[in-house]
Amino acid sequence: MTISRFRFGPLAFCLIGLLLFFQMGRAEDTPTPAAASSLMTPKMRQELFDALDLTQPGLEAVQAAVSRHDLAVALAELARYFRTRTSVPWKFDPHAVDHNVPYNKQKADDAVLGRVQPDLLPLWHSFPDGKIDWFYNATFHTPGEAPNTAWQLQLVRMAWWTSLGSAYRATGDERYAQAWVRQFRSFAAQCPVVAENWNADGSAWRTLETGIRMSGSWPEAYHSFLLSPSFTDADLLLFLYLCREHAQFLEAHNTGGNWITMEMSGLYTVGALFPEFKQAREWRDYAFRRMSEQESIQLLPDGAQFELATGYHTVAIDNFLILADIAKLTGRVAEIPRDYITTLQKSFDYDMYMMTPDRFLPHFNDSWYVDIKGPLRRALQYFPRRKDYLWLTSDGKKGKPPVETSHQFPWAGYYVMRSGWDREANYLIFRAGPLGAGHQHQDCLNLLIWPFGRELLFGSSGGSYEVSKWRTYATSTYAANSVIIDGLTQMRPMVGKDPRQDPNRVSPVPIDAHWQSTPVFDFASGTYASDYGRPAEPPWSNTSTSQPKSRPATHHRDVLFLKPDLYVVADRLVPNDTSVHQYQARWQLLTTQSRIDPSTDTLVTTDPGRPNLAIVPLLGDGLTVTSASAQELPDILGWNVRKDMAPEYVPATTLLHTRQGTGVQNFLTLFLPLKAGAPNPVTSVKSTGPGAALVTLADGRQLAITADLNPSGSLEATETLADGSPGRHVKAGESHP
Repeated sequence: MTISRFRFGPLAFCLIGLLLFFQMGRAEDTPTPAAASSLMTPKMRQELFDALDLTQPGLEAVQAAVSRHDLAVALAELARYFRTRTSVPWKFDPHAVDHNVPYNKQKADDAVLGRVQPDLLPLWHSFPDGKIDWFYNATFHTPGEAPNTAWQLQLVRMAWWTSLGSAYRATGDERYAQAWVRQFRSFAAQCPVVAENWNADGSAWRTLETGIRMSGSWPEAYHSFLLSPSFTDADLLLFLYLCREHAQFLEAHNTGGNWITMEMSGLYTVGALFPEFKQAREWRDYAFRRMSEQESIQLLPDGAQFELATGYHTVAIDNFLILADIAKLTGRVAEIPRDYITTLQKSFDYDMYMMTPDRFLPHFNDSWYVDIKGPLRRALQYFPRRKDYLWLTSDGKKGKPPVETSHQFPWAGYYVMRSGWDREANYLIFRAGPLGAGHQHQDCLNLLIWPFGRELLFGSSGGSYEVSKWRTYATSTYAANSVIIDGLTQMRPMVGKDPRQDPNRVSPVPIDAHWQSTPVFDFASGTYASDYGRPAEPPWSNTSTSQPKSRPATHHRDVLFLKPDLYVVADRLVPNDTSVHQYQARWQLLTTQSRIDPSTDTLVTTDPGRPNLAIVPLLGDGLTVTSASAQELPDILGWNVRKDMAPEYVPATTLLHTRQGTGVQNFLTLFLPLKAGAPNPVTSVKSTGPGAALVTLADGRQLAITADLNPSGSLEATETLADGSPGRHVKAGESHP
């Protein structure tokens, strides 16, 4: 799912160029795959028989043939055994014909012709004559595409094999089986297991892909085509041999992070589906043992997976559960370690409390749109008494809503402020914690807002791991809702031997964000006091010594939510010297429709028929307010850089609040969610003292906002109704140390 584990230094572009050179013409030169019988050498056949426990019930005929050295009969009997075996179930019965299987005919027909898409990346490629070159990278040959090593790495996940299998089960059309057999044989011929550099770019045996294949596309294809005449006995035996190679490889070379969750789910799947191997129990035990260890390493006490990337959180939890799912499916529930499942419950609570009003997860670090109702439905299979999971997955028709609305994650450093659980709720999430163990973005003190259920103040997904200016931009503070200083992005260190021992990456203790949550308001505070600089190319390398870093100032941010519809953000920038510095608060908006009122400098998004947002700067003296959409020069501004979506770069709007000077500098910003059709609600903004302003609204209300300008000061908001009577009032952060 990721290539960020591997660090690209200054030679990255040279290596990509070499790969491009050596791959020119490869697809055209790919030979027709040999028959499986010629791919299995006598030594391999002997290894396969030696690896099997022929004393297991049903293998008597195989054992007898082997004992009399009748290899032909032994091979035939072994194939017959696996084709007729019913002792190990799968998600569907390969012996039952079901023509109602849903399938994507276009995708399956394309795969027959060799037109395929690697797993997640949206770039398709047609291999000449349907001959797939498993080392080909289409991004190196497609004009306008940024080089992306993930294309070839995801190619060897064979994601489209599930489409071929579904099409075959639904239709019985041998074209689909024949295409799969050709591709399976070509992989066997082109990609023998490697002895070193297995996790290098361009590999067919990265441990990540090896695990993904074994828990996904390979067992799905095997069970789909098991009874096809195109899948010969020799093919079946070759498949068994390669599965054993995969399992041995995964046991010997597994890693960590979200990778190991996929490596071990693949290892356990092989051990559970093919218990006839002598090592099968060893593989299963090893997989559960390693995953139990990883639960204590990866899952923080508040339920967050330690990479702090919302998308990869669900990937890791999903793969933790794959082992339990396969154990249940194959009748091996007793192999699930004690507390293995219950430990995961907090991680589903994390999903629930992070969930946005539109039922997705917010984008932090490398991420994508995750519909959280799917994971919560799965959670209900293991935690059926959770009425809150049931309420959310049934859209409120069953169960009960969660007890809390707003919620803190003190180890992950996420603070969720919401008005309620309905789809039209106001929602803000504030990030005041560490980078995370992997997939990091330099976006400390970032915050996102959903006004009345609409994603609007948004966070970048980070792109698709391509080498490009877009990836550099999207992983930096330039694309975040935070503050840059002197044109520089945050530059916390992104590497270390053990992320649990690196406070930049994973907090060893709860973060004191001065969290307060009451029925009236929510409040949280955070500080960024680390490095600033210009990102190296590519941004995740963090190895270039030519990129100087500095600490021009410390950034303090307080966030106040006066429920249900008023947000105040106070930014205090405390310099570490006496020089003049420029400070720029950036606000990223998921729209290109907006207007800045010149009388108040208020920006209002103006999408008709949809909720909108007013952003009101309250400290106007010396402040410059501008905005940009779809700008590339001199700097990238106003873009949404998405992951694994086409198009990847979509115009948006960046609002810039800029000031400069010596000494402490402050921003005080009011965010007003607007219902669909509501006009600009702000008629005037008047300064009433240092750090204080009075906002008059079109409906006659007034809002008095005051920020103590000390770095650890309080925030106060007082509402006066149109008739002069008092409205809401709160003073938060008074206990700031």
